[in-house]
Amino acid sequence: MSAAPAWEDVAEPSAPPALLQQIPFRRLSSSRFFSRIAQNALNLALVLLVLDATGKAFYTSLLVLALVVPMMVAGIIAGVAADAIPRRLIVALGNLARAAVCVGFIVYPGETGTLYVVAVLLAVAAPFVAAAEGSILPSIVTRGELARANAIGQAVGGAAQIVGFAVLTPVVLRVFERADALFGIGAALFVIAALEAVRIGPVARTREEPDVFLPPEPAADPAVVGAVPEAIPPQPAEGASWWQVGWRAMRRDPVVFKAAIELTLITMMLIILGGLIPTYIRDILELPFEIGALVLTPAAIGVIVGLRIAGPLAHHLPHGLLSSVGFAAFTGLLLALAFVNEEASFLAGYGAFAWLDDVHLGDFDSGALLAMVIVLPLGFAYANVSVAAQTVLNDRVPLALQGRVVATQGAMAALAASLPVLGAGALGDWLGVQPVMAILAVSIAAATVVNLRS
Repeated sequence: MSAAPAWEDVAEPSAPPALLQQIPFRRLSSSRFFSRIAQNALNLALVLLVLDATGKAFYTSLLVLALVVPMMVAGIIAGVAADAIPRRLIVALGNLARAAVCVGFIVYPGETGTLYVVAVLLAVAAPFVAAAEGSILPSIVTRGELARANAIGQAVGGAAQIVGFAVLTPVVLRVFERADALFGIGAALFVIAALEAVRIGPVARTREEPDVFLPPEPAADPAVVGAVPEAIPPQPAEGASWWQVGWRAMRRDPVVFKAAIELTLITMMLIILGGLIPTYIRDILELPFEIGALVLTPAAIGVIVGLRIAGPLAHHLPHGLLSSVGFAAFTGLLLALAFVNEEASFLAGYGAFAWLDDVHLGDFDSGALLAMVIVLPLGFAYANVSVAAQTVLNDRVPLALQGRVVATQGAMAALAASLPVLGAGALGDWLGVQPVMAILAVSIAAATVVNLRS
């Protein structure tokens, strides 16, 4: 089956079938689903193993950094590769490489230091797969389907997160009590993802577009509040090195650059929280990590629900409105999550919420229950920001530059989070997780205000 027309095509003879009925998109989504289940499950397992071996938030943050720093090194190269090498081949080889890393860990398990080596190897392959997948998407769907396709893609990621975090890792580690069993399952899932990538079919590539584009003119019809103005054909750049192309492409279009900053801020926050969550579950919720991971899974459900709504809204409401509401909600909910036990005790003092004092299922108490309630809209807020910004990038960046822009944005997030993730881990061991999460919430609010006012 031939690939759907790229989004540059203005006229279409007939409406395309529903996205999930289109074989290329369905197979891309399937490949993403299986690979993300494996990656999420293995990331969680690595965090658990390091936490068991060290007991310190700093070392779990260091592991998160080991998963992030390679994105800075490999991300730009991955973007160039996605724009120069067949993208299906990159996705397939990247997943097979991660499967080989899993097999290597099974054969040579090693000590705690080996966990960091495995994290780095997995992280090196991930940007190649992500950049290629991000470049394939606008090549196989129409422009009008981009917001919906991004929403489905994010929902696939949320579902994979639930399966990996809340089901696969806890069940396998509890039943088998051996990490190598989980790595074996992860290897199999990566192989399935590689096969699905190969089956996507031919992927269009636009090569006649030069490397850097100029800012677009304002929208001709301001009455269409959600419209994204058309980007004019790209113009050649003087003296742009291969690793600068994505950056210059973003800088030439203020709307694209603002969206990239928003994605960077929200991704950076998730990276930093990734290093703190294990300690948060242990010290604040006072739960075993496997149970604590279940408590936080409503966040993924919130992401899925939010993406269902945020996709259509991305083309009907101003991007700034969606982003502002999403960031404001994310900041407030993160603050609420930090002080969840105090809030549960406060609410229990009122008659309508007195039943909170009666919530005791083993170690699960009112604080854990309130955390489950808070993380649901937290995921929803993340979805608003992510879909709105990602749709702007896909809408306005020329197809031939998609890989480099996506990779550059990922590298921006990795660079922005590299030192804060270690600092947050060290402060978490020194001051505790609560004040650190409060500081993060205030910081992200300030950065958001600066970006929106710019």
